[in-house]
Amino acid sequence: VEAPARLAPQLATLAASPAAVRGAGWLYEIKFDGYRVLAHYTGGTVKLHTRQGHDWTAKMKSLAAAFETLPIADGWLDGELVVLGADGTPNFNALQNAFDGAATEGIVCFLFDVPFLDGHDLRPLPLEMRRAILQSRLVGADDRHGDRLRLSAAFEGDAASVLASACRMRLEGIVCKRRDSTYASRRSEAWLKLKCQRRERFVVGGWTDREAAVGEVGSLLLGTRERRDGPLRWVGNVGTGWDAKAAASIRKTLAALETDRSPFDAAHAPERGRWTRKAGGGEHWVRPRVEVEVGFAEWTPDGHIRHPVFHSLHGPEAGATKPPPTVAISHPTRVIDTSTGLTKLDLVRWYESVADRILPHLAGRPVSLVRGPSGVGGTLFFQKHGEKLGIPGIVELDPALWPGHPAMLEVSSVEALLGCAQMNVIEFHTWNSTVAHIDRPDRVIFDLDPGEGVAWAQIQEAALLVRALLDELGLASWLKTSGGKGLHVVVPIDATRRASLDYDVVKAFSQRAVQHLARTIPQRFVAKSGGANRIGRIFVDWIRNGRGATTAAAFSARARPGLGVSMPVAWETLPSLTGGAQWTIADAREHLSFETADPWAGYAGCRQTLAAAIKRLGG
Repeated sequence: VEAPARLAPQLATLAASPAAVRGAGWLYEIKFDGYRVLAHYTGGTVKLHTRQGHDWTAKMKSLAAAFETLPIADGWLDGELVVLGADGTPNFNALQNAFDGAATEGIVCFLFDVPFLDGHDLRPLPLEMRRAILQSRLVGADDRHGDRLRLSAAFEGDAASVLASACRMRLEGIVCKRRDSTYASRRSEAWLKLKCQRRERFVVGGWTDREAAVGEVGSLLLGTRERRDGPLRWVGNVGTGWDAKAAASIRKTLAALETDRSPFDAAHAPERGRWTRKAGGGEHWVRPRVEVEVGFAEWTPDGHIRHPVFHSLHGPEAGATKPPPTVAISHPTRVIDTSTGLTKLDLVRWYESVADRILPHLAGRPVSLVRGPSGVGGTLFFQKHGEKLGIPGIVELDPALWPGHPAMLEVSSVEALLGCAQMNVIEFHTWNSTVAHIDRPDRVIFDLDPGEGVAWAQIQEAALLVRALLDELGLASWLKTSGGKGLHVVVPIDATRRASLDYDVVKAFSQRAVQHLARTIPQRFVAKSGGANRIGRIFVDWIRNGRGATTAAAFSARARPGLGVSMPVAWETLPSLTGGAQWTIADAREHLSFETADPWAGYAGCRQTLAAAIKRLGG
């Protein structure tokens, strides 16, 4: 079997706690704080690829030379690049410095899998057998290469004990792998990752404004003292973990403490203007009277915290600025997804943390709620009307909006959002029109629904083909993951004009566009729904554009194993996506924390119409 020219790595699913690692048959490896690497052998020559497929061989010539001395002609090896600190543990800052300074000779590669080897596809073999084969090829590598190529050690025991040991050693966490698992180029629940996170209180010495929202805090400048009366030393900033309401409340609290002088020790103070470029507003200093509780990954060598996430505000002036929930959560520890161990509280915290992102997609629209009182594995049902739900803050709309039906619902506040989560709502689906223009859609949605036997690469290709057709019709489109198997291509249209189109016309246009795709590329697309019609092909669901039809909102969780999230993404990132449920409520917030630009910038302000596109399509 010839090894493929490109290979996506298997990824681990983030587990909320060791309780998610159920039963026997697991191996535990260290979760290295480094960069994933895939070594591709062709005729004995090796290329080193990143997780996204970028060729980094030229950056690591000496390491590539070490790989080429292994007794391997063709295949793929999977591992992690790290730089070990003085205490023998991975040091991420040192790894970054090695690349920044082009001094990569100190980089070590821990190898943990071999998907292909010398004409053999090893992916169907159990993990234990693949590890044994890999170990046989690494015999003697330590002597030849100064210990730069190593086999990642595997430990036995129970997840809680192994994780506790890793945390005591100040490691990032562990990866739990089923002994009998095959190798799959996707995020898999056969591999679970458990993280060690530290949590401490820090003094707030200032804040920066949020550029996109007047009156909200953008980030908090944090400090610590070695002794109670000692100088305040800056340790970094935190800019995530709150919603818009909390951000405004925190800013109000801190504004009452504002001062002209920096409270930080001059020798350990933030560079003036450094955070202006990141948060959009200048620094404001405050008297150091308030503390915040922050979770973070580790301390850097220069005394700063990595990957901080805000949890709560404390102090005499804090008042009621602690973030929501504003409703009582019953049975918070109840597991709602047995595949990951995620709980009801995890779901509430997800919606709490993205309230300012999801509410613009919910407010002003009729919403349908997918409830799961017994969790993902139990009975799920849609709820479109109030029916004495008693959710605080939820709005019952005018029944005249949909004659002959009970009053529809709207979720437009944090209180309503979290109240829904408390009432076991997992998914939020919305109409394609707003309450203000209920009969005129303001978007067209093309839902790529793959049939049996469709590979992820085909779905990616299909999304590009849909976009190409829309481009030909003069329509801009935006992309999001579905949180399930497929992708959503979204076309905003202007519903405020007097001559804007009604549901019948918009639905007919979407149907005609999909029929055109099915006629032009029948080996890829089908215009008829039903599983039997789309085996090996993709049904682009145009039916969602009818009156009363709904689609999962951006940032909504999905009631499926893993609790994936429907996530807006930039078209440029499509090649790097690994699935429609690439992010879950367990790791999506971390992804958003590192997002440098809004992938849907321009969507809300797009004022295009369908008139010209309908003519071009022959309608």
